[in-house]
Amino acid sequence: MFCLWLGSGCSSVGRSSEKQMAAEQWVGLAEEALADQDPTGALQALASAEEIDERNPQLHHLRALAFLTKNDLPTALESVKRARELAPKNSAIATTAGKILMDLGRSDEAEKPLLQAARDPLYRDAFRARTNLGILNQRRGDWVQARFHLDRAISDSPELSCVARHVRGQISLKQGRLREAIQDFEGAVRHICAGFGEARLSLASALVADRQIDRAKRELFLIQEKFPGTPWAEAAMGHLRGLP
Repeated sequence: MFCLWLGSGCSSVGRSSEKQMAAEQWVGLAEEALADQDPTGALQALASAEEIDERNPQLHHLRALAFLTKNDLPTALESVKRARELAPKNSAIATTAGKILMDLGRSDEAEKPLLQAARDPLYRDAFRARTNLGILNQRRGDWVQARFHLDRAISDSPELSCVARHVRGQISLKQGRLREAIQDFEGAVRHICAGFGEARLSLASALVADRQIDRAKRELFLIQEKFPGTPWAEAAMGHLRGLP
């Protein structure tokens, strides 16, 4: 009786809900494709979602991530701008916008969305924004601000802050704090970070500088074993040739 009293409203609401659910399914498929390192498959799914609901902000966010994976930064920026228009308070989208702007060399523009995300108390992945702010300030040569953000990132998410630990270790190296750098590089290759080849190479180099030659050799052999055919493996071989 309620639907009859409202006239045709219930049927139109039902159709709208069905369309929205169909669009969400395509967006979910795009997320799965990106997780599987298939940006083209993600873009195909997103094209289908867009035909149904062009105003879904996650659609445009995922499209930005797909083009970021393809290293098409200008197109990624256009997509993330549209996502920001539709969801200006979304911190995950703000973080992606900041990352893309940084990669384009537009650090001053990147800072605002990254700070927005970093300061959001409800954003579970705020450590990602903090890490990017640390990198941004490291590139500026402002090591105090870089450390501030990196410290916060590591404190907020100690198990996932692989990149933050690595960058903080690089800063410690430049400041002559070798033992602190080694500790950070060690943290950057533990547990979930174990596949971080660049950090392993940094650890090995720091161990050589600290004259821990046997440990350095073990790390360098491990890099060759875990990352064959990569620049890290080639660099490890170069280091090994120079060791006694």
